[in-house]
This record gives sequence, C-alpha cells and structure tokens, in this order.
Amino acid sequence: MPPNKPPNKPTNPTTTTITTTPINKNIGRHHPKLSTPLPPPPSPSLLFRLLLLTLIGFTILLFLMPALPLMFAQNTQETAEVEVVSAELFLEPLLDKYGYPAINADGTLYPNDQFTLTCHIKLPNSLIFEKAAINYPSEAFNMLNTDDLTSPTGLSAFEVSSEAEAKTYLFTVEIWGREASEPENTSASSSYVITQTTLSVQVVHYDPHFTPLLTYTLPNTNNNSNSSSSGESSFDCPFAQIIRYDGNGPTHNLAQRAIIDDYHWDGYAQKIPQLNTLHQQQLIPNLTVANFFNQTTTIQFLTIGITNNNTPSSSTLLIVDGETLNAGELPKTYSWQINTNHTYTWTKTLQATTVTTTAIDQTPNNPTKPPAQEWFEWQLNLVFPPSSDQIMPLQTNQIPDDEINPLIQQFNSPNGTLTTTPIGSTVTAIYAHNKPLENFAQEQNISKNQTLHCTTPLPLYFNSNQRYAKIQYRLDPQITKALTTQNFTDTLHYNVTTGSTRFGNPNYFTTNFTTQYHFYNKPFNVTAYHWNPTNQTWNPDPTVNITASFKSAFNFTQTDILLWELEEQTTDQTALKLVQTDMYDSDTQTFSGTGTLTANLKQTSPLYYNLHIEAKQKQTVTLQRTIQLNFRNNQSYNLPLNLDPTSPLPISIIADDPQTIQLTLETPTELGGLTTISIYQITKTPPQQKNLEQLPKDQLNLKLQKTLNLTQPQQQIQTPPNYDKQTAQFYQYYEGYSSIFSEALGFCGQTQLALSKDPTLTALTDQGEALLYVEATNVWNTTFHQIIAVQPYSDPKWNIPLNQATIYLTIIIIVAILTSFTIYLIRAKQ
Repeated sequence: MPPNKPPNKPTNPTTTTITTTPINKNIGRHHPKLSTPLPPPPSPSLLFRLLLLTLIGFTILLFLMPALPLMFAQNTQETAEVEVVSAELFLEPLLDKYGYPAINADGTLYPNDQFTLTCHIKLPNSLIFEKAAINYPSEAFNMLNTDDLTSPTGLSAFEVSSEAEAKTYLFTVEIWGREASEPENTSASSSYVITQTTLSVQVVHYDPHFTPLLTYTLPNTNNNSNSSSSGESSFDCPFAQIIRYDGNGPTHNLAQRAIIDDYHWDGYAQKIPQLNTLHQQQLIPNLTVANFFNQTTTIQFLTIGITNNNTPSSSTLLIVDGETLNAGELPKTYSWQINTNHTYTWTKTLQATTVTTTAIDQTPNNPTKPPAQEWFEWQLNLVFPPSSDQIMPLQTNQIPDDEINPLIQQFNSPNGTLTTTPIGSTVTAIYAHNKPLENFAQEQNISKNQTLHCTTPLPLYFNSNQRYAKIQYRLDPQITKALTTQNFTDTLHYNVTTGSTRFGNPNYFTTNFTTQYHFYNKPFNVTAYHWNPTNQTWNPDPTVNITASFKSAFNFTQTDILLWELEEQTTDQTALKLVQTDMYDSDTQTFSGTGTLTANLKQTSPLYYNLHIEAKQKQTVTLQRTIQLNFRNNQSYNLPLNLDPTSPLPISIIADDPQTIQLTLETPTELGGLTTISIYQITKTPPQQKNLEQLPKDQLNLKLQKTLNLTQPQQQIQTPPNYDKQTAQFYQYYEGYSSIFSEALGFCGQTQLALSKDPTLTALTDQGEALLYVEATNVWNTTFHQIIAVQPYSDPKWNIPLNQATIYLTIIIIVAILTSFTIYLIRAKQ
C-alpha cells in the first residue's frame, strides 16, 4: 500500500483581526485626523443670519440632491481608510521531518508540533510602525527563532512543548508606533501601543485509537507458475497486518491526525519432535492368561523432545506421587498394585540449556548482550499400553482415531491421575523446543533490526480520509534457512509493536501472529518415458505432447478458505477488500510441454485436485483422476507417463515348485504406474516361431490363470527398504507384500505374486519348460508383457491334503496336553 503523501498546499492558517483606537497612556492626546475640539455655542445676534443661511443652503440642496449619495459614500470611504488601524495574526504550521504539515485538520496542535506566527499590520498615513511585541505562555511553547519583529510583516517560530497540557492558550501581539507629525526621536515617550491582537491556540493530547483487524501470511503471488523453482514457504513469505484508525482522544476525533513511524518486535520458532509412526495394531497389548494372575503391573514414564543434554540437570521434569524426577532419570518404570490410583505432574515450561553467542545488538552499557532464553513447552501427554517403544505422531491440533481415543488421557493438561490395569501403561509427554528468533540472528551475525524488516515505507499518516493501512513484514532469508536447517519448522510466533514517539509520550499497540510451516507452491514434473534397448536406459520421449490441468476438487478453493477464516476475525469490509488484493487467482491451472513438462503448481485447493492430462502421440490419451498433494513439503510431484508398449516388464521367478510358482514384480516409476497384472498360460505355440516375444497377443493361444488389481489396499503393511517412509504409503496385496506412493496414480515398487499351477500347464519348449505370458497395464492403458519359462505341472511325491494334516497335528497337540496334565495330577497326589 503506497504511503500517505503530504498535501500540495499547507493547511489554511488561523487568523484573527482586531481594529481598535489607541489604548495606552497617550490615548487622550490630540490627533488632527482622529479627533477635533468642540466650538463655543453661537451668540443670539447670529441666529437670524444662521436661519437665513440655512434656508439658502436648503434651496441649494434641492438642486444638488442627485449627487449627494455619491459624494457621501466617497467621503465616508476616505475617512475609513485614514482612521482605521488593523492587525492580522496568522498561525502557519511548519512541515515536520517527513514533509507533512504539523497541525490537525480542526486547527488543534499536538505536543512537539511546530508553527509560525505572522502579524500583518495596516496603519493610516498619520501613524508610523515602530515595533511589535509577542506575549505567549512559555510553560507550554518554546520560541524557536524570531525574524525581524521590527517589520510590519515580522514572524516568530514556536514549538509546542512535549509537556504542554491539553487546553487553549492565548498569544497576544502589541503593535507600537508614533504619530507621523511628530519629529523622529529615540525617546520611549514618543512611541505608544496603537493596537493589539490575540490568537487562541488549542493543544490536545496525542491519544490515537488503532484497531488491528487482520494479520495473515501473503501467498507467493510473484512466483511465475511456469518456473521450475520450488516456491517459498510460509516462513519465507511476508506477512501483513491491516489496522484501522478510529480517531484521537476520548471522543475518537477523526479530525485529528495519527502517525506510525516506528516498530519493535520479538518472536520465536518452535520445533516439535519428529515422531515415529506407530500403527494402531501395535497399541493393542498382547494379553496372556498370566497377566490376570499378577497382582502388580508396570507403568513407564518417558518424554519425547527433552534429554539430559538440552535441559539443566537439576530441573524437575516430572512429579510422580510426590517423587521428583529430572530428564536424566527418565524413562523410569514403576511396579504398582493393580486397581490403584497414582498422580503425576509434568513441568509445563522448562528452561533449555543454551550456548552463549556473540551479541550483535551491542550498546555502550551492554557490550555483551546475552541471547534470549530458550525453553521447552509441554505439548501433549499420551498413555499407551506397554507393547511398543514408539508413539503416534499426534499433535494438539489433531484428533486421534476412535480406536485410539480411549487410550489418551489428560489430553489438554500436564496433570493426570492413572488407574493401573493388568496390562500396564506407558505415559509419554511430548515437549516442543522454543527458540527466540533473536538467537538465530546472533548465530548468523545479523542485527535484530535487520532480522524482521518492515517492507512498507514509513511513516504512515492517518486522518478521516485515510483510516486504513496495510503494514508488511518479512523475515531475513538467512534466518529462514537457519530455521529449516535446525528443524524449527513447526510454527513461528511474532509480537509486533507499532507506533510513534513523535508527539511526546510514546504511543504503541501490539499485534500477535502465528504461522504454520507449509509451502504455497509445489513443483511437479510430467515426463513421457520410452525404453532405449541399445543403451538399456529410460529416456524422455520428445514425440509426446503433454497438457496437464489442475483444478480444486471441491466447490471452493484455498483462497476461499483463507477469506472465510479472515471473515471470522472481522466484519470490516474495507479491510477484507484490502486482503483480496493479495490473493492470487484460484482458477484451473493448465501447463503444456513436449516430452517433459516441469512447472510450479500454486496451492489453490486445500488438499485434493482434479487432474486432467492429455498425452498426444499418434493418438490422444486422456487421464482424469483426483489426486492428493501435500504442501507441507516442497518435494516435486512426479507423474511418469508411458505410451511405449515395448518397455520391458521386470518380472522374475523366486520359487518354481511342481505345483506352485512365486514371482517378483519390480515395477519402475518409468512404466507410468500399473493398475492390473494378468498371468496367462500359453497352451500352444505357433509352428516354426522362435521369437514369441515379437508375436501379437492375439496370435498366441492363451488361458487366463490369474488377474490382480494392483490398486486395492489390504490390511497389513510392509516397508520396502528402497522407499522413503515419509513420502510413501505402504499397502499389502492379496498375493504378498507391495508398496505404492500415496501421490502416484498407479502401482510402482515391488510386489510378490503366487500362482497355483494348472495340470494343463505342460511343456512347450525343447527343454521341457512350460510358458507363462505375464501382462501388465498402466494407468495410461498401455500394456507391457513378458514371457517366462517355468517347470510344467507335476504331481507331488506324497499327497496329504493340507487341511487333513492340520487336523492330525491338532489331535497330537491335544493328546500331549492331556498326557502332561494327567502326569501333573498324579504327581500332585503323591
């Protein structure tokens, strides 16, 4: 928002004019043009002659009547010009250091305002100006300078004292002069006060009322969506506060101005421990009969985020039934009687052990300013059965699953009461590490006033016509880099104090702001792959034209969500309109490329996007899916595309028995994501055909053995060693273990396939091998295949049905148990 600019012309000066006659000790002295002595009364002898003259004059008057009004007017005007003494006193504001007039619109002044008083004097020709004298309340005003008060247009500059009371003050100017008919001499008796004038000056206290309406992070609107850059996080982006001026003083007078030209701040970053994922099956304890015969149970207390190395060793971290424990004594396990109650209290805030760094913000009185203290803050307490040493990554803003919820106690309080059960419990407290931003600045050799920079030009002036302002701040890029390097990427907390000391006493107001760590842009890549059999490599296919469109899967966008959140904070429509200027367009985002398409996707949807891709080679292939994108990280979202049916299908045999076979499918991402896989038995080969791989599928005699859907998740999971746990979601399929990326459109990774051989699976090759035709289809409807040779079906050497063997084994176990129990009873009687 551009800063307020000073007006082209200063505010109209305050004037007063008083016309008067002499008022000093010489008021009664003779003046030939201002006073005339009265004549003596006429004698009786003259009455007749006066009567005659009156009659003659009346006769002449009858003839001169038309000209009398004009003559009277002229004589009257001439007399006024000669006999009137006037003095005008002007108050003209000076410009402050920012170029603004130092006066309010209603003519009032603040402490420290500056102005000039100018007296314009008009005298008749019979009087000569000598000097002017200004009388003013020196307890409230300071005279800055006096310019030629011996001139009829002399002036003086004044400043309102910073300690001036709020009231009306009088300035008086006395004009000294002498009569023109008198000779000039230097004696004081020849000059006298010929007139005086006064001016009322009202001083008011500076007590502005500001209302902070909104504070929000500005999305990265300047990033080109076609750029390959990864975008900025919410820590990098500036944040803005919108404030409204509601007038000055107890009456909220909008005719009196306000100013913001200074700010102070403090803030800290927060780091919550990165917790290992604990599957809900691991929360269910292993119940055994022995547990219910025990009279005691074990209860373990431990913490996440606090160690003996980062906290003072003497600090109390936990109190259990009155016993105090520090970080070095945890974890600790108690053995308590079942069905007994025990109390525990975690320390809410704990000081962290910090390393002193060299201070940048030094002063003569404090040359080695120590860093601000870091501390740990209690975030969450979980109570688990003692079946695992891992915990779920639950934070205070997350809701646990219904199955886990009964295991969580005292969710919002560090104090708790525990009732022991036969299965025991593990009581875990999670602490967040808080570090002041000033500490990061000291580590990076950055001064505090450079750490958080106000990008809005100051000062900002406010009046009845300019009541709103948007002030933007941005964190130094080196600080944001240090935050991510040290994993302080949970939240940032700011306290910004804004105001001015321009008008006497300091006047400030504070706004608070918290932002979560996430990205507004996500890089993505769509690449069309084809296989180079010569080099045995995957290469982008330049013959494929790609067009990708992303649209919010909901009937609202991320911009709508932000505006809704802000509307809950204020109903001020002017402020909300100022916010809208910072929001980017949330329409469909469309990108195009050849072979490879790389771009930056703006966060216009809260979570899900409707993806529409067209891949055009010899024909156009269209794909429409709803996908989930994670903006908590800036890892590239990759969409592999494959329209090349000659691409190899990497499938291998890991076990080949007479009646079963086990296969491993190692699916690379370059295949474009598989959806189904089918296994056929080749029942007959064409005559004299040596290279079956080159034959079309319809020229082979095939019998379907099995078809698997590779996108249907099952219950258990297994983590493949080659995939990042934090970016992949793992599933198990019907026939073994497999994995799938949560952001992928189809299956990629490793899976195992088991197949029961059919008795019709006979040998077809000269080596006595049977042939299987394995075919896979990707999400682009491209099919890949491989022919593998396996042993033909053969009967086993012994043929006991599996269920029958299970029955035999169960009978043997029961007989053994009964025999052991009988022996135990016999020995007990003996």
